[in-house]
Amino acid sequence: MSKWGTSEYRKDVMSGHVPGVTVMSAMGEWEGGAIDVDGEDCCRWDDAGGPARLPTPSASGEQMTVISDNNKDGAGTQTGVLTIRIHYLDATGAEQTEDITMNGTTGVNTVATDIRFINDMYALTVGSSGVSDGNISIYKQGGSIANDLYSLIGKGGNKSLVPHRMVPLGKTLYLMGWHAEVSSNDRCAIRIRSTDMYGSIISGVFCFKGVAYIAKFASGELDLHATPVPELSIVKVSHWDDQAGSEGSCGWWGYLETN
Repeated sequence: MSKWGTSEYRKDVMSGHVPGVTVMSAMGEWEGGAIDVDGEDCCRWDDAGGPARLPTPSASGEQMTVISDNNKDGAGTQTGVLTIRIHYLDATGAEQTEDITMNGTTGVNTVATDIRFINDMYALTVGSSGVSDGNISIYKQGGSIANDLYSLIGKGGNKSLVPHRMVPLGKTLYLMGWHAEVSSNDRCAIRIRSTDMYGSIISGVFCFKGVAYIAKFASGELDLHATPVPELSIVKVSHWDDQAGSEGSCGWWGYLETN
């Protein structure tokens, strides 16, 4: 076993003791899967009224809007999520953050106008609920949630459960492991994939990197053998269902190394 596969090395990385190396990870879940030959992304897109496959923002970057479908998030009684932080890549592919004050069902535009990809979003402050009272969406400014949803925090949550990540500029992601679970009897294929093969970007084509074909079963940790994913490639997880009504979860992790 290489040092990468040991818990000691991972702990050293997580502790910041390995220069130029961090851990990138993501998790997702879904309910009410449908039979769709194109597959569906492993996230609660349907709760927010978004598309089954989240679109990719323009490579030149975009301004985005954050909104809840419940006025208690940052407005009204302010019992839900009050402020959030987004982690994003700018048009160059560099890592950035922005904090946003929620205003309930009134959309709030990001200050940044050059957002190339949303890598994460989570609550910074909350009201008495401790979680969101509605579905909090981030989508293309001037667009619609139905067509332009990029990420979301589901109702009753305080962090995005969207397993999509873009590898930052100047870095390589080495995929180490992933897992998938289906709690229903509806069999489905769950696949981790990215927009590259053999070190080269294939824009818009999510190639399979691992698969779990399961029903009412938890895969446990599955080895991805340090599969390299180059800068600006996108990693995500999708599912293909044999029957409608599947529900499940997934997660993945890897080492992000400075080139």
